[in-house]
Amino acid sequence: KKKKKKKKKKDSKKKKKKESSDDDNNTDHVEKEHKDIQATTENHTVEEDTDQDDADAVDAVKNDNVEKKDDGDETEEKPKRKRKRKRKKKGGDDDNNNDNDDSKETNKLASLEHTIYVEGIPFDCQEDAVKQFFVDHGCSDVLQMRLPRWQDSGRLRGYGHIVFDTTTSRQTAITQLSGKHLGRRYLTIVEPKEQANTTTSTSASSKPRDQPPGCKTVFVKNLPYQAVEDDIQKVFMVCGKIVEGGVRIARNFQTRQSKGFAYVEYRNVEGAHGAVQKAHKRNGMMVLGRAVFVDYDEGRVKGSFKTEDGRLWSKDHKR
Repeated sequence: KKKKKKKKKKDSKKKKKKESSDDDNNTDHVEKEHKDIQATTENHTVEEDTDQDDADAVDAVKNDNVEKKDDGDETEEKPKRKRKRKRKKKGGDDDNNNDNDDSKETNKLASLEHTIYVEGIPFDCQEDAVKQFFVDHGCSDVLQMRLPRWQDSGRLRGYGHIVFDTTTSRQTAITQLSGKHLGRRYLTIVEPKEQANTTTSTSASSKPRDQPPGCKTVFVKNLPYQAVEDDIQKVFMVCGKIVEGGVRIARNFQTRQSKGFAYVEYRNVEGAHGAVQKAHKRNGMMVLGRAVFVDYDEGRVKGSFKTEDGRLWSKDHKR
């Protein structure tokens, strides 16, 4: 029995040794496989790095080529910029030519050598019919027609000025078309008269007349049509105190549009005297940038005189 026990112990020890040796072999094999895997991964990473380096090198070469192309394009675009500058110069020349043409046209519009004065235009006629009359008779180069109209009805007043582009058309209109009929009336065409200088007050060239005794009201004409009572009062109040409602603008009965003249009443005679004297000086009296004529007014206010609202002035401002 003792021998059997000893033999069993020996066999168990041998088994343990064998198992331990097998475990060692397995661990060695696993470590070897692990080392092999690490080696392969290192090889792959090295290959990837080399591939990345190769790709970077290719990209760098491409970028260099692109930059070279851009440089080449820039060098090629330089003459194009010069061409653009030349085109700008041509455009500038065209602008200068246009400016010269505009200046020539404005000079013609202000010149009496290209203008005629026409009378006898039918009152029910229109500008197109007047222009067509001259076109039909060989004067087709009409630049401008200045035909005034009545404020209340809007109809032509029967006269006006017409400007032509050439002096030959102007001379033809004066010599051949004067006396011809337009509608039911015949036209009278003559050379225009020179206009007096109106840059200053229209009354500045003559001395003012003596002030009538007790006169406190002045008559004002050549007013802008858009001027209202406040605009006139601001200009004339520097000469003296104006009574309440003292600025009266003459207006059309139907349209209530200003007729271009008014009356200003002061509280004392000194105000009226100062306004007339100032208007006859060199700079004169200006209403909205326009020189006005000022004189003494001796008449009384009419009972039918109305305000801008259409109410009777005598009721709003009792004296």
